[in-house]
Amino acid sequence: MHEIQKIIIDWVGEFVENPEVSPEDNFLDLGGHSLLAMNLNTVVQQRFGHELDVRVLFEESLGSAIAELQDRVVRQPAR
Repeated sequence: MHEIQKIIIDWVGEFVENPEVSPEDNFLDLGGHSLLAMNLNTVVQQRFGHELDVRVLFEESLGSAIAELQDRVVRQPAR
């Protein structure tokens, strides 16, 4: 598991109070909601300089949302 993916998966586990989160899981299916997504994105922004795409986070797997974030971080590093 890539470092960014592991960090964000761990954070999601803390936010939804489930230590068994995997990249294949869907944020909403885990009990996530818009307020948790905003809180998660605050932490992600502080650490990586970019936020997760909420549409991808809600509609696809965590792995897909994190991969999309990683692509943006690589293409456009935070200042």
